[in-house]
Amino acid sequence: MSDLSPILSLPLMQAAQAQKHVTHNEALMRLDLLVQLTVEDRTRTAPPAAPAEGQRHIVALAPTGDWAGQAGKIAYWLDGQWQFLTAMTGWRARVLGDAADVLFDGAQWVDAAAAAVPSVLSVDEIGVGTSSDAVNRLSVASEASLFSHQGTGHQMKINKAASGQTASLLFQSNFSGRAEMGLVGENHFTINVSNNGSTFNTALRVTAGTAEVEIMKPVQFSGQAAGPSSPSNGEFWHDSTRGQLFARIGGQTRVIDQQADLPYLLPPSGEFMMTTMGSGGATTVLTGAGNRMDIYPFVPSVDIDVDAMGVNCTTAVAGAECKLVVYEAAADGQPDALLLETAPESLATTGNKILPMSLSFNRGRTYWIGVRHSATAGLSAWALQATPDINGGSSMVTTARKTLRRTRTFALAAQSSWGFLSSEINAAVATAIWLRRA
Repeated sequence: MSDLSPILSLPLMQAAQAQKHVTHNEALMRLDLLVQLTVEDRTRTAPPAAPAEGQRHIVALAPTGDWAGQAGKIAYWLDGQWQFLTAMTGWRARVLGDAADVLFDGAQWVDAAAAAVPSVLSVDEIGVGTSSDAVNRLSVASEASLFSHQGTGHQMKINKAASGQTASLLFQSNFSGRAEMGLVGENHFTINVSNNGSTFNTALRVTAGTAEVEIMKPVQFSGQAAGPSSPSNGEFWHDSTRGQLFARIGGQTRVIDQQADLPYLLPPSGEFMMTTMGSGGATTVLTGAGNRMDIYPFVPSVDIDVDAMGVNCTTAVAGAECKLVVYEAAADGQPDALLLETAPESLATTGNKILPMSLSFNRGRTYWIGVRHSATAGLSAWALQATPDINGGSSMVTTARKTLRRTRTFALAAQSSWGFLSSEINAAVATAIWLRRA
């Protein structure tokens, strides 16, 4: 039989052993030292100068003197000398100097509180200051929650199973949803709001892939007494003192809503608006030609819904007809897609010719409008200075160009897309066309 117990190495009495009380007392002394184990400290590398009987320490790394080679062991002063016990995995001790509980993990002494939490914590629910449930498996009732970095940064990740599912932050009032931001039923980032907790309206969407921002509702600038001192390009603001909107574009501050549309007052319903650019001058006459098309640019200064376009025939020709066309402009200002073409109108008599149609013209947008002729009837035309000049040409000319002119069989429909050719730029005046407000 061994002389020592297998766990605490307590000396065991042997058969026919003399002075059994010595062995018994030594075992009791070790129990006295180990049961409810406390130590003075765990940071010493050298023994204290005047230890008390039974004083214990956890020997720190790289010990010296009488403790040399005993790192991690329990040193105790007994019968005038230092003795050492080798800790076993799972032993616990109270460190009086730290007011801390420590645990021997088989290699070193560690804080027992930290060791009690496994490296991977897996629980079904956690409630902090409140109760969790099957849906809200993590519930926190607190004035605030802090998520800080461990190093340099910190990410909070919200993952969903598929694009049609939701990964979002929901803001509630009395546990009823009022605002939500995230990936709501799609992979585009949206901000949604609600006033009843059940019906949500999308205020903003950022398209995945392109990062295009779509604002679903009007944007209101609350206003400020004066503009910013050093605005950046692309910055918008409302000057409440002046009652105007401003934008910084190309290094210049520009008024967005300056009163530039007064010459184009919106006429009452049933009355006509001219397609000039606001310059004066009496109309002249432009004689048509068979299968000829003339168009010119027009930018309305007001929004207007139109139910008819009109021309004035000054020279009638038997059997002659005309049709009016409207093209939208491309980004470079050139005529692009056909918006409408009216039905033919007879030019066999002189006077005003009203051609029914339906189109909304938007303020500030460029349109190309014009007339198609079947014969040589004459129509009123705007004065040369009353319509925009058309740029271009392979050489500098001293006569402003006003129209684009091409030949197109009158019986055929107008081309669905104009297809700009610089050779079609023409110096002739533009046919006078009126728009009748619906």
